[in-house]
Amino acid sequence: MTNSIKNEWDAIINEMSYEDQIASKADLFALQFLGLVDQRMEAVNMNKKELAKKIGTSASFITQLFRGDRKPNWNILAKMSLELELDFKVFTDELLQEKVQEELMAYHQRWSKTQEYLKLKNQVTNPQLVMAVGHPAEDEYAMAG
Repeated sequence: MTNSIKNEWDAIINEMSYEDQIASKADLFALQFLGLVDQRMEAVNMNKKELAKKIGTSASFITQLFRGDRKPNWNILAKMSLELELDFKVFTDELLQEKVQEELMAYHQRWSKTQEYLKLKNQVTNPQLVMAVGHPAEDEYAMAG
């Protein structure tokens, strides 16, 4: 989202009453969850009528959820999660940034080990004899030429 759009959005939100802000956030949460449900339904080739049957509700209720006329409760989301084998995770922005940093560091460690391996491989006359293995506590990967 560009800064100008974000600033406009923030201005609109700040002008809302507290109750309207809560309703808006609740709608956003519902749309985020249902967006993931919709993606998963598409991936497993399931229509809304089939989902309704699997979770024990009516097709019209599912339609109302996806139109935004109604919001799913936690039980409905749990049933959808089980039937679609969809495991929801909840992150704050800060926690997400932490996870991204952890993944970047882990990727860098794997990349460094690969670079060490390639350097060793290029230094010997028979590259098939080279094997670079980190300490088991550091890394569970082993590379062989």
